Amino acid sequence: MLNLQLYIEGQEVDLYKDESVTLTQTLQDVKDIEKVFTDFSRTFNVPASKVNNKLFKHFYNYHIIGYDARKKKDAEIYLNYKLFKKGKIKLEGATRKNNKAHTYKITFFGNGVNLKDLLGDDKLDALALLKDSFNFTYSDANIKTYMQSGLNVTAGGIDFNDAIIFPLITHTKRLVYDSASSSAYGNTDKQNNIAYEAGSTHGLQLSQLKPALRIYPIIKAIEAQYGLLFSEDFFNTTNEPFYNLYLWLHNKTGGLFEDEGNVTPVGNFNLVDVKGATIDLFDNYFTTPQSDQIGTNRANKEKKLDVTVKPSVTDAFSFVIYKNGEVYERFDNVTRDAQTNDYAIRDLVIENGTYTFAIESDVPSTYNINFFVRRKSTLKNEVFFTGTAEVLTDVQLRASNQLPDIKVIDFITSLFKLFNLTSFQNESGVIEVKTLDNFYASSKKIWDVTEFIDKTESSVDSVLPYKQVNLRYDGHDNFFAKNHSELFNQEWGSLKYQASEKFEGAAYTITVPLEHFKYERLKDINGDTFTQLQWGWSADIKQEANLGKPLLFYPVQQSAQIGVIESDGDLVSHTGVYIPSNSTSITDSKNLNFNSEPNEFALVPFEKTLFAEYYKNYVKEIFDPQRRLTTTKAYLPLSITINLTLADKFQIFENLYRINKISTNFETNQSTLELINIKEQAGELIEIVPVIPDKFVPSNTCITVDSTVYRTDNVILTTDIGCNTEGLDIISTKDPVPDDVHPDNKPDQVQIDVPLVVTPPVLADQVQPTATSTSIFIKHSITDLGSVGTTKQIDEYGFFYSTNASDLTATDIDTLKANGSVTNVPFKTTSFNKHQIPNAVTFEVTGLTNGDVIYWKFYGRTNTSVNYALGDAITEVKTNATLLGCTGTKYATIIVQNDDSTAITITAIDAGVQKTYPAAAGAQVYLNGCICDAITATGNFTIIQKQNPC
Repeated sequence: MLNLQLYIEGQEVDLYKDESVTLTQTLQDVKDIEKVFTDFSRTFNVPASKVNNKLFKHFYNYHIIGYDARKKKDAEIYLNYKLFKKGKIKLEGATRKNNKAHTYKITFFGNGVNLKDLLGDDKLDALALLKDSFNFTYSDANIKTYMQSGLNVTAGGIDFNDAIIFPLITHTKRLVYDSASSSAYGNTDKQNNIAYEAGSTHGLQLSQLKPALRIYPIIKAIEAQYGLLFSEDFFNTTNEPFYNLYLWLHNKTGGLFEDEGNVTPVGNFNLVDVKGATIDLFDNYFTTPQSDQIGTNRANKEKKLDVTVKPSVTDAFSFVIYKNGEVYERFDNVTRDAQTNDYAIRDLVIENGTYTFAIESDVPSTYNINFFVRRKSTLKNEVFFTGTAEVLTDVQLRASNQLPDIKVIDFITSLFKLFNLTSFQNESGVIEVKTLDNFYASSKKIWDVTEFIDKTESSVDSVLPYKQVNLRYDGHDNFFAKNHSELFNQEWGSLKYQASEKFEGAAYTITVPLEHFKYERLKDINGDTFTQLQWGWSADIKQEANLGKPLLFYPVQQSAQIGVIESDGDLVSHTGVYIPSNSTSITDSKNLNFNSEPNEFALVPFEKTLFAEYYKNYVKEIFDPQRRLTTTKAYLPLSITINLTLADKFQIFENLYRINKISTNFETNQSTLELINIKEQAGELIEIVPVIPDKFVPSNTCITVDSTVYRTDNVILTTDIGCNTEGLDIISTKDPVPDDVHPDNKPDQVQIDVPLVVTPPVLADQVQPTATSTSIFIKHSITDLGSVGTTKQIDEYGFFYSTNASDLTATDIDTLKANGSVTNVPFKTTSFNKHQIPNAVTFEVTGLTNGDVIYWKFYGRTNTSVNYALGDAITEVKTNATLLGCTGTKYATIIVQNDDSTAITITAIDAGVQKTYPAAAGAQVYLNGCICDAITATGNFTIIQKQNPC
């Protein structure tokens, strides 16, 4: 039995001695793949003992104000006084019996769920880091600069390169391009012709553009605001699909400053005097209660705010107070007092939250502000600080004022859904954020739990409870995406993934709460040729300005000339534009579509979709018809329970499993395991080669009644019945039926003082799996076990590999093991599987580059015990190479014409392998396979046709 101990903020909790405490661990449940930020949770009861009453402050008595059950508290679970899990405890309620306190109901949450609690309902514009530094003077010169080179910003001690840009996305007018002299396509109230023509009146109106903010600063602002630290597994500056993402600053229809005054945030807070604990003060905001008061009685004490504003001018202004990014109080069109030269706000009650302040005025002016925060009915807890604001002559554009209306948690969740991310908090407090594939690949640990399995009962179910997985964006109301839906009856960029064969079940839909634009590459109407420009249009299907959902996109810098109309009406030439894109570049690259769609610029499908890069392996596995969800029970030792991670794998006999869910009862030490059978390589299908063992072949075992040996009593009439298996073949990868008596682990000696004869296993070549440009896969098998005396067995098998063939010249296994230049990959058996022929073994060598060669050997050892002789078998040196990369596009067929009067040799890469093709003088050659169009030859040639991208 495991003894469980629970601590809340360092205080041990009394537990019921007979309480059956069960915790369920899961990261991404195959039955609900949309869930993020989950680890495990469990609700259980604890007694209303003296210790617990003190801890929960007699919560059952509502007359006693003390314990705030709305908030979770830090907690730890220990097993036999060894740390098992850190997390949070939430008090759900209390019960009474006979008018006495009896039970507290609590829920323990794993660290993966903390984000929802920390972020709450705060919106992006509540992020203080974005309020002060991410702004600039809104001028023609700056807009044109940021159209071709972004604004660099330093905030919170971090340099953010190209933090703000102006992409070619218009909020109202349609763009056309006509370079014809005296073009008939002029500027109207509905369109802009952006071709540059000196002396014309058409061009891009700069007021049609809105800026965009790189999302990397948003992640850093979230960390700073909530005291978080994300790992750099995904959120890093070298991860192009993340780092190059921008958020379009569009939170209303129409232009940037329509119906909006000049808003200037108050900042430069300076602490003057403080008594006691009241707020946490930062450079341009404060939070209350103080972080060390959260969850205490003092946190709920009423607080009041006094503000004294001292303007430099007599003109009217507005003073705005924001709580958690939303307007809390406004004081509109106020002026300074003629006697005191200030404007005063007194005794404003403030609630717990994050507070920022702003001045609205169209008059150039400066403001000095005094703030005084105090706790009610006391002079012992108060703080006095000052701040300033300056309204400049030029309009200041502040990114924080233009952020889309979206909650911080919804923004983070959108990223998790887009890239199939998962998160959990490690022991150091860092929130590790990884793609699901990388999470499962992060652990190479395999726990062999065969001997701990409760063999009395298990169940095997279909993995997938639904027939189809839909991946889609919520926003498709922009003109080009909506038009795509109406033309093709399919949402732009959405994917409906289903098995190759139809079967019963519901559809499972994952919806990302973002807008998804379809962009348009502009054609020059003069000549009907494509330009190097692409644009986005925030208009609905009626071609009217549209707000839509928040938009993420990739900017691509294009050196193209356009005409620009400045705010004074002057037309100027401008070169260099950020075009918006759903892909990281205008060549085949990772993109924001779930489905493979024709790229708007390249006009060919880009295959590196969100599904292909981040979902495919996981979803493909659960749609595999031979994948199963096995539920079984096990009595896991403490060494496994404490050290296990959800990225680890379980081995039961020779089968490998991924952990879907574990529920552990700490009273009985019994765990219920939900396991998914997998292969070594992610996404690889489970393929069963149909082999019918001889003992199950009907013609070898059944007896027909019209046999010449066995006859019916009637020698005239014979029935003519054959061996009928009713269409059910009994198949197996090998004969699974064990001998009547399982071989003993210690072979019997047949003769005293005569050593047992040990024979080696028989090794066999396998077809090598297809390599990639960065990995190779080596595969081999054992077709027959060796023997120790009369007992068949295998103790160890595996690979040796190196980048140098000379490292593998030795034929002795122990010599190769001792060679530091050789990598050994051993597979050791146990008493449960050493007497069975193992499945073919595949190992991936990663971290390689184009054309790298790996040399390897496979070996098998019948015996490793010192009690008997060795029985070793080892192969000759074998070699595998990585695939050659393709710098162009791949097609199933490419037709090449020899332009020379003599024969030439054509060289091409087919599925990563370089091949040569002879071509007679003037002949056409068909290259079939998956051919890269970066073709070379010993003479002159022309590519006649490319068919079917692959």
